[in-house]
Formats: sequence, structure tokens, C-alpha cells
Amino acid sequence: MNEVNISGKVKFVDEVREFGSNGFRKHQVVVETGDGRWDNPIPVEFTKENIELSKNLQVGDEVEIQSRINGREWQGKDGVTKWFTSINGFKILKKNNDIEQEPSSSFDTYDEYAEDLEDDVF
Repeated sequence: MNEVNISGKVKFVDEVREFGSNGFRKHQVVVETGDGRWDNPIPVEFTKENIELSKNLQVGDEVEIQSRINGREWQGKDGVTKWFTSINGFKILKKNNDIEQEPSSSFDTYDEYAEDLEDDVF
């Protein structure tokens, strides 16, 4: 597995969103990892039970998020193949108050471009 730590300040916390008829849920958090001169916002997704780890984050929190990088290939109805990368968080350490969130042991991927999902996924 490809794992990476994302460290920085929380820039944006989205609401928990549900997609498709199977009830797939996702929570996105954007972490600013830039050096002050150059922005480098990194979107991190939390899914399934890992949503519980991220839903209390607030803009301005200093965090370190342990994540897995996932890639997938998708071919549209037009025959064009595209590749997508996502960063899926599974553990959070809040640096500004040293509260460590419990990690999840699950590692599930999904195909957000499957035919049965709603068009508004993007």
C-alpha cells in the first residue's frame, strides 16, 4: 500500500456527502501544506467509519493525517480512458491540542465513476 502523511493547517471542511443508491458517504477535508510563499492545498477524503475521525475538524486546526494514496482507471462511454488519484485518510493527529484520533483498520476503495452513481459526484 502507498501511505503518506499530510501535515498542515485545515483550510476547508466540507459536509458529509452521500452518493448513489448504495448510500456511499464521503467527507472531504482540505489541508494547506504550503510554505507560506506557495499554496499547496491537499484534499483528503474520509469514507465509511473514518468519517467519524474527520467530522469534528475545524478550519485552522493544525493536523497530521495518515493517508493512503489510491489510483484507479476509468473508461467512459466514449472509450476514453482516464486515471484518477485520491488520498484517503485513516488517522488524524491534531497538533494544536495533541489529541490523537483512533485509526481505522479498514481499507476499502470505491469506484466513484461507476455507472450506478449519480452524476453530481463531481
